[in-house]
Amino acid sequence: MEEVTFRIAPEEKVKKKPSFLKPWFGLKYLFKKPVTIKIPYEFIEPAPRYRGFHTLDWKKCIGCNMCGQICPARAIEMTWIEGEKRPHPKIDYGRCTFCQFCVDVCPTGALGFIETYMLTTTWREEELLLYDWVPIEPEKFKEIQEKFKDYKFPVEKIEFNKETKEVTYYLRDGTTFKFKILGYGLKPPVKPQPTTKQQEEEKKESGQ
Repeated sequence: MEEVTFRIAPEEKVKKKPSFLKPWFGLKYLFKKPVTIKIPYEFIEPAPRYRGFHTLDWKKCIGCNMCGQICPARAIEMTWIEGEKRPHPKIDYGRCTFCQFCVDVCPTGALGFIETYMLTTTWREEELLLYDWVPIEPEKFKEIQEKFKDYKFPVEKIEFNKETKEVTYYLRDGTTFKFKILGYGLKPPVKPQPTTKQQEEEKKESGQ
């Protein structure tokens, strides 16, 4: 095998000489317009088909969990909701990379996305609930975006009642959206067995 030789540049050619003038060159940027924008007070209109927040058509979703399986960040958790026959995906934006593989793989086209991209909070604990949500219907999401045209998250506040498991979305247009979480995972949640006291009360109500 032929031996390969490498040529190394001498240190005097690589090492930069110190300059006392270079730090002062940054002063010229004091008089130039900033490249960044002041979020959330300013916004940039995204490109068409920009990969923003998710939307979900609850009627089309069959709970197959293909979105959860393909998600490289494990940001999707299947959630059982009262009144729904199948579980629906819940997106954790603390983990999501917005690759939209989940949208591409969805067999029914239930999971989609919209160009809306801005979600800012003051990092109070109750505000962090905004980063973990079951997406709303695309028509409602588009309606809110068309009304405000600022590309901000459609929900102003999320409340979760730990006792009743009821979730309330306070949307930006003043409406609310409520649903009750029964459990998580692919299998239906096990219904709790009634206690003896509850059984006695049910018997009394039925007149037995």
